[in-house]
Amino acid sequence: MPTKRKKILAIIPARGNSKGIPLKAIKSFCGKPMIYYTLKEAKKSGVFDKIAVSTDSSKIAALAKKLGAEVPYLRPEHLARDNSRVADAVIHLLKFLQAREGYKPDIIFLLQVTSPLRDSTDILESYEMFCREKAVALTSVCKKKNQILNIGGGRIETIKGGVLNRESSPDAFEQDGMIYIIDAQFFLKHKIFEPEGKTIAYIPSRWKSVDIDDKEDFILAEVLYKNRTILKKYEKLG
Repeated sequence: MPTKRKKILAIIPARGNSKGIPLKAIKSFCGKPMIYYTLKEAKKSGVFDKIAVSTDSSKIAALAKKLGAEVPYLRPEHLARDNSRVADAVIHLLKFLQAREGYKPDIIFLLQVTSPLRDSTDILESYEMFCREKAVALTSVCKKKNQILNIGGGRIETIKGGVLNRESSPDAFEQDGMIYIIDAQFFLKHKIFEPEGKTIAYIPSRWKSVDIDDKEDFILAEVLYKNRTILKKYEKLG
């Protein structure tokens, strides 16, 4: 018998009252609303049978629908505060979809609009990795140099490893917020996206890993996006 195709849901969280850059999901980024890039690449990947935007903003909701996403409802206020957990908003959405549509996904992707440099290749590669490794969860990470400085009185007091040479420092990684994947049933039971010891890492191109949190990030991301063709060319050259 043919294998039953899994139901794969992409959830795009987009609060209207985001700090740093209000309504940044619809702020113009290289000539298009920032949410446009996430929706475009999610659809282009062909991975998802449903793409849903979770927002508390009627402006974001209207634009998301115009761009082809589903917006089942406006997120309740208590799930859209600065201290609200994205996981709680996702649980609320999953319960709503099951109650109203009988829809129960097998796999959940969380794709944040603050990663507009992510493309369909990243979505496909991370999904293939998730399936190949038979993982419970996956998150994208970017490489950084493991240099930890303690600063007291404006002066560097200690340097972890005792070196300042970047080339001789061991590699370290940090989450970049680009992609999260998790088994839906596991998520509903444990309510976390990155279970310790069960989460595998997807490492995208370093230049794609800008997570837009403030104006400086926004400017940097625009510069990188405008030069993405050159950046991809250099990657191929090694």
